[in-house]
Amino acid sequence: MPAKGKYHLRPDGLLETTRTDPHTHKRIHFYGHTAREIDVQIMEYATRQETGPSFADIAKEWWNLHSPMLAPNSLKNYRPAYRRAVDEFGDTPIRQIVPRDVKRFITAFARGNRARKTVSTQLLVCNLIFSYAVESGVIEVSPSTHIKVPANLAVTHRSAASEADEAIVKKSAGVWLLPTFILYTGLRRGEALALTWGDVDLENNVIHVTKSLYHEGDRPHIKAPKTAAGIRSVPLLKPLRDVLPPPGGPDEYIFSVDGGASPLTNRKYQTLWEHYVSATGITCTAHQLRHSYATMLYESEVDIKEAQDLLGHSTAAMTMDVYTHLRASRRQETISKINKKLEVS
Repeated sequence: MPAKGKYHLRPDGLLETTRTDPHTHKRIHFYGHTAREIDVQIMEYATRQETGPSFADIAKEWWNLHSPMLAPNSLKNYRPAYRRAVDEFGDTPIRQIVPRDVKRFITAFARGNRARKTVSTQLLVCNLIFSYAVESGVIEVSPSTHIKVPANLAVTHRSAASEADEAIVKKSAGVWLLPTFILYTGLRRGEALALTWGDVDLENNVIHVTKSLYHEGDRPHIKAPKTAAGIRSVPLLKPLRDVLPPPGGPDEYIFSVDGGASPLTNRKYQTLWEHYVSATGITCTAHQLRHSYATMLYESEVDIKEAQDLLGHSTAAMTMDVYTHLRASRRQETISKINKKLEVS
């Protein structure tokens, strides 16, 4: 693209000239106070076209296109990974990024004692951005195609609530029903908050899970489960049935502050949970109560397939991972008891 040409004086006092991009054949307009200023812009543009767009430019295009389609939880996990990738590669022309650059980034990120899931998400986002660049014709091959998550990374396991917390939850349904409800059903928090009384079959002692609640800011929204496995029925156990209040109408939300007309906002949920913690003294989270339900299934010798269905896991491997962790924990507890007994002897 030649730097010399005619300049037109605009009514606002700026000079203007146009050039035709040799790749796209589009007319590009350049503005400046002097001819020299415009010539510099033209040369910088030509350089950018030669080296290609930066990683940040392509990443922003990908994010603007795909982020509106992401589920709320995916969006929550992807956003920090997207920002880290942009911070790492930033203004580097995406054509100049090679596999060793991506591997160096992922390895350094993993070295910060990150969990395997966090590192996997980071690599996934990089893969998606580079794949978008390939689809857009900016690069021919993704530099992250053969990059693997480093081996021997920690796999995090959420623990169940303590026995003390479980005992408190079992006796404090009168303070707030939700913790007791999750303990005896194993539902995810969003699944429990989305329930209406029409989902509770008191005649057959079954709870039908068909939807989930999520929040955008403070506002609650109802969505279908992330996977088909999320649609399921769980037994209404007697300890929970015994503490259920009189049912409302079939379309009324069980957990609500306006008579069942609408589900809880995020702010109201947080307020109610904090009040419950203050009133009872528990230290566990809602998800730990779900894990306590999984522990109950394991201790009741419920098989993997049945437990998978009850927990709403998309694969048996997820349930197996929970069971394996529980088995290892129980073994360690047994060894500790034996050692303590031998010390006394």
